[in-house]
Amino acid sequence: MSEFSLNRPPLICVAARVQFAPVGKMDAYIPDLQESLRLNGYPLAQDPVTTKNLRIEARADAGMNVTFQESPRWDFANLERTVTIRVESESVTLLFTAYDHFKNAEPHYRRILGMVEKAIPALLPRLFQLRYIGYIPLTEGTVPSDWVIPSLLGMPNVGEPQRQGSFSETSFQTPDGGVLVTRCMSQGAGHPSLPQDLLPLGAQLRYPFPSQVPFILLENLHQRPVEMASFAAVACLEQLSALRACNSEVFRASVQPKALESWK
Repeated sequence: MSEFSLNRPPLICVAARVQFAPVGKMDAYIPDLQESLRLNGYPLAQDPVTTKNLRIEARADAGMNVTFQESPRWDFANLERTVTIRVESESVTLLFTAYDHFKNAEPHYRRILGMVEKAIPALLPRLFQLRYIGYIPLTEGTVPSDWVIPSLLGMPNVGEPQRQGSFSETSFQTPDGGVLVTRCMSQGAGHPSLPQDLLPLGAQLRYPFPSQVPFILLENLHQRPVEMASFAAVACLEQLSALRACNSEVFRASVQPKALESWK
């Protein structure tokens, strides 16, 4: 795939996630990881919070068994609150809210994944996920179809004027065996911010939320299962870079040519 990038991408959040086999006592590794992060540019830390994860298991004796499993979550960030590291018992996620080029984010990827590799032994990666969320404000005199191809805009909703808009979701299998989901939502001014799970530690955003103008959220989520014998920062970065290439191509095909020109 050809390399593609923009000088002013309309990204409000990029989330890179590595899911691994569950770690029974993750809390035992957190102090060393936190100290390493603190000494290398990510000194902010949030008190751990407990999250509930839905699990669905097929059981021969009871059909589908649905349970909620509680697990702790730790968030760390840089002083600018533009890079957040989220650690859970089954995953580590890097969230960027001032993302422009992969080459500028790459040092963070290498540094953080390297610290995770050293602090938490015997991790077994199982899935890689890269999530790009674009925020496209509708400038005066423009409509959603001026920015995004019409086939992604979906059927308009009917409701209160400030919430009128549309939502669509398209998913397809990628040639590498992964799944890519594209979501597009157009909304009026005053709509709430992004989901709180994407905005830890009061993350610093490029754009004010709630939005003061009508806008579009365009999300590309690409994930792929990968069986790896061990967690290695270099190998993880290679996997995320491969996901990025496909995300970029799908984004380029999702927006209008004039919109691309405005972000170059």
